[in-house]
Amino acid sequence: MKMEETPIMARTRQLLACALVASVAAVPSLSYATNGMFLIGYGTKSRGMGGVAIATPQDAIAGAVNPASIGFMKDRVDVGGDFFVPRAKARLGEGSEKLSYKSSANRFVMPAMGGAYKFNRKISVGFSAIPAGGGGSRYNMNLYNNITGSNVNDTLGVNLMIMQMNPTASYRLNKQNRIGASLVMSIQTFRAFGLDYFSTFTSIFNDTGQFPENLTNNGNDWAYGAGVRLGWMGRFFKERLSLGATYTSRVYMTKFDKYKDLFAEQGSLDTPENFGVGFGFKITPKLLIGADVTRTLYSKVRSIGNASATTTGNGFPDSPEENSLGADGGLGFGWDDQTVYKVGLAWEYSPKWTYRAGWNYGKSPIDEKNGEVLFNIVAPATTQNHMTLGATYAPNPKMEWSFSYVHAFKYEQEGPTLIGDTGKIQMYQDSVGVSFGFKL
Repeated sequence: MKMEETPIMARTRQLLACALVASVAAVPSLSYATNGMFLIGYGTKSRGMGGVAIATPQDAIAGAVNPASIGFMKDRVDVGGDFFVPRAKARLGEGSEKLSYKSSANRFVMPAMGGAYKFNRKISVGFSAIPAGGGGSRYNMNLYNNITGSNVNDTLGVNLMIMQMNPTASYRLNKQNRIGASLVMSIQTFRAFGLDYFSTFTSIFNDTGQFPENLTNNGNDWAYGAGVRLGWMGRFFKERLSLGATYTSRVYMTKFDKYKDLFAEQGSLDTPENFGVGFGFKITPKLLIGADVTRTLYSKVRSIGNASATTTGNGFPDSPEENSLGADGGLGFGWDDQTVYKVGLAWEYSPKWTYRAGWNYGKSPIDEKNGEVLFNIVAPATTQNHMTLGATYAPNPKMEWSFSYVHAFKYEQEGPTLIGDTGKIQMYQDSVGVSFGFKL
């Protein structure tokens, strides 16, 4: 006898189907970060408000920021994506030896989705799949080869994509408060090309005098890992004020074996832990203001936070034995911890139209004064200020289309390098997002 499908079973099946489609679609995409190695926000609505989401959830993708937030949502599914156009430029050398080139890796599509379902009076469950961050550069002229006199027409660059899938649960403590947790399941893919200049900086070269096989030009490699995300959210004063806090653990990843001579700890590239707080306040029933402050601890991940080549001596901060590429204390990108400030507005102009605007600021994690520019030519995460706009059109109470635009203003960093020449990196970005929301 065939079992009759209940409304709960039907809704669960819909959520799982959407989750599967989004997960498969998102994995091949390449992401390009704007707050360091992370995006300024997840979901079209959040991105239209400067990335604000910790205490101001507006769609089911917000569960990827604060898992507690889905406890305040009605059943819904959101699917969307962003089209990114980053423009990076690097320069290395002085006078007649100066070589400057623009990155040609400048078009990326990044899908995302989320679903939320109220399981019972106390528990809500959900799922989100997001391109958490990453980066990419592709120079059709190799600036490093200009140092050694090698062929400058070789391609130089890296590609990193970080995809996260987050099964989520939220628990109702009382009328005002929810807590939540997500299992963060992560997939990374990475490849590098044109980094032969750094062969003499590797552990294997310093130990044996042989050139490394797992430094560059080895195609795509994959890493897998997991972490946890915890959150709290509360609504007070007749739901005019909302507060939230979230914490994401370090996401421990398997190692990139094809690039174990590049990253510290023999190919390790974990995703750093981060935490944040946020608030939202309804100035009027139709006008919402929100703000978030987040902190990312890049310094705790050695391949990201370890110092890169110094500007004096042999280039190693301590010694070749301790700081060779691939060693536990191997050279990194020298990124500092980053604090990001986000503020946004949402104005419900009519039952059909809502408009948004926001600002996002995070000081570049690259310290150009300490010689970090040389390594970061391939990872020019310099952008600091972002202006955002957004809108939602709801043709009926069940459906809505949302749109966002983000502009990351040009920012340039310049500093000394190991080779004695000045290095310079700059970037600015534009992105357009669209998403579809369906209320179950």
